[in-house]
Amino acid sequence: MHDTDGTRHQDGLRIIAAGAVVILHYSDYFKDMPVGRFMVARTWHFNLFVDLFFVVSGFVIARQYCDRVNDAASIGRFLWRRLARIYPLHLATLAFYVALAGALHFGAARTDNPARYPLSDLPAQLLLLHAFIGERLTFNFPSWSLSAEMFCYLLFPALALLAQRRKEAIVALVIITALANSLWAWAAGTTPWADWINQGGGFRALPAFSLGMACYLFRTQIARWPAIPGALAVALPGFILFGSLLPTMTALLVIYLIALLAVQADCAGRKTVLSKLGFDRWSPLTYSCYMLHIPVATVVITLGSRLLSLSPDERLILAPVAIIVLASASVISLRTFETPLRRYLTEAYDRRAIRPAISRQESR
Repeated sequence: MHDTDGTRHQDGLRIIAAGAVVILHYSDYFKDMPVGRFMVARTWHFNLFVDLFFVVSGFVIARQYCDRVNDAASIGRFLWRRLARIYPLHLATLAFYVALAGALHFGAARTDNPARYPLSDLPAQLLLLHAFIGERLTFNFPSWSLSAEMFCYLLFPALALLAQRRKEAIVALVIITALANSLWAWAAGTTPWADWINQGGGFRALPAFSLGMACYLFRTQIARWPAIPGALAVALPGFILFGSLLPTMTALLVIYLIALLAVQADCAGRKTVLSKLGFDRWSPLTYSCYMLHIPVATVVITLGSRLLSLSPDERLILAPVAIIVLASASVISLRTFETPLRRYLTEAYDRRAIRPAISRQESR
């Protein structure tokens, strides 16, 4: 009997993807050194691991909620639970950078990039609109993907209703949204849509999120696909090592392929090298790691190098320190902040939702 509900491979990919994004962004802090320039040139494609997050998110959200968002109450509960998961840490990291902006304003700190902290961007940040609005990446800039995710969450109830009526429509949506993005990028002369972030990041996320949903809806059929031994074990390291040689849109297709191979392994209940390595045990730290890595770099690498008066070469020693601090901060954040607050917010919403229902029953 196959375990069609397990997501060990997808969970393993999530933490690997988060680690890749950390390497990409931390390399940028050392781009004035040969090793930094080498890493930046060969890790640019790691930004596409965010699209892997979107695919896995579509699968997991469909698995948990596809048949449970069929009225206003259930839709409200779904959206609140997603906010309870992503918003507190977003707000905390945003507050950190707003405090830093205040310190810069009053001369208590200095920066080489003051344009990163414009208070005019705060409304978009607070409303999770910064995957659509903004001239540049600001504050805790990886949070653009939260805005893109929220866009997908808002559309999800309609997509779930569509899936209940005709599953094939979700497959069509993957193709239609990808083509629409491509046509817009061509007509407007923008960068490839796989590079859209603060202007159009939500539209970039939609094909991947829809692909994840489609994978869940057709998981039984996917489980029957012929298995290619070692395909995932070759595709993932191959992309990591050589993906920088690919054109952007080709690299995005490889990311989608890697996600599909992981979904197939999960749906078929197969074990692979990835599942045997046990990366999935660290997957709960994915969000914490992703959201905290830039604040940690700001404190450890930027402020640390200034306080210690390190030369560019000496500064490199702070990279492993930042990674160690990030790992510790992620564990602490998950255990003492994110999980308790999410539980509190979820329970508070449920209590508030139950009271009117009880009152209506008592009034009958």
